Amino acid sequence: MFAAIFCRRILSAPRKDGIFTVPSSGKSPAEGGGSRSDPTFTISYLTNSCGLSLNDAVSVSNKLRIKSRHSPDAVLDLLSQFGFTNAQISKLVTKWPLVLQSRADETLLPKLQFLRSIGVPAAVSAEKLSVYPMILQRSLEKSLIPTYNYLKKLLRFDKKVVNVFTRSPRAFVLGCCGAMSRNIAILRERGAPESSVSLLLNNQPSLLMLGGESFAALVDRAAEMGFDTSKVIFVLALQVFANMSDSTLQRKMGVYRRCGWSESETMDAFLKHPLCMNLSEKKIKSSMEFLIGEAGFEAHEVARCPVLLGYSVEKRMRPRLIVSRMLERKELLKKSTSFIYLLMMSEEKFVKRYIVENQDRIPHLLDVYGGNVSVEI
Repeated sequence: MFAAIFCRRILSAPRKDGIFTVPSSGKSPAEGGGSRSDPTFTISYLTNSCGLSLNDAVSVSNKLRIKSRHSPDAVLDLLSQFGFTNAQISKLVTKWPLVLQSRADETLLPKLQFLRSIGVPAAVSAEKLSVYPMILQRSLEKSLIPTYNYLKKLLRFDKKVVNVFTRSPRAFVLGCCGAMSRNIAILRERGAPESSVSLLLNNQPSLLMLGGESFAALVDRAAEMGFDTSKVIFVLALQVFANMSDSTLQRKMGVYRRCGWSESETMDAFLKHPLCMNLSEKKIKSSMEFLIGEAGFEAHEVARCPVLLGYSVEKRMRPRLIVSRMLERKELLKKSTSFIYLLMMSEEKFVKRYIVENQDRIPHLLDVYGGNVSVEI
């Protein structure tokens, strides 16, 4: 009822200079003589200055009373200066209404400046903080800086710490003394080297946010499957197990067996490159069909190098097969050169070694490799 009545009184307001503003003409509810303990002024401010919907503003007004524009205006100005969009400001205020009562210069500014100082891009900072405003509620000296120092010690580079913030902002919500440190301790106790810890933290930091029992169960599952905890490959297996039930894993293994692998070859391939189980059934089939049907490999040869399955058929494997056969016809490729070697070579190295060095001998070789010219192989 109140929302319906208030809806007729609310004034829409455009944003000006990056923040929402209340129209200068007319008086605000507070200026009109109403009590500032009355929710009318708060709701008006939330809709006109923060961009909340009326329903959200009414809901938020139950948690917040705005008695003066001074503090919330300063907060909105600061957020705008640090790259928050209108939508992100609305989201942040909805999730954490009391941000409007924060001391912009004393409380928020140092934290925003800190994130900027370690290299978090403004767009990333605004995006993540609007979803995880609890980061801004954490103490800079007692939580954010210690978490940064902990991560920096493990990862060595600020850009990798920023990657953790980007991929799993919850690390800065939970801090370094909770699940993360406990799970890292579990890995170390099982014999995982620091390189494995760093790899997991960089690749999938959210895994280290799991509850202790859940994470320990993943570690046990990987060890029981035969993965060596002392090898970096172990943490890749953890990533697979974290996102895949046992029934799904068995189904993926069945796909490989139907493509020609024996049970032992399937298991060996998994132990060698666990991420091959993350591939979709369609991708597995298309890669196997190309490698066996077009490139001429035997199924067991692919099993010995399962990393090939993840390469794009159209963007990497087929173009390199075409180039290799063109070079063979011109006797510009050594007979001892393995196609597996060509597939695993970096793009830059392949282009320099086999395209650039031979483009004078074979016209349009670069166009053929780029797919702009079709040839028979």
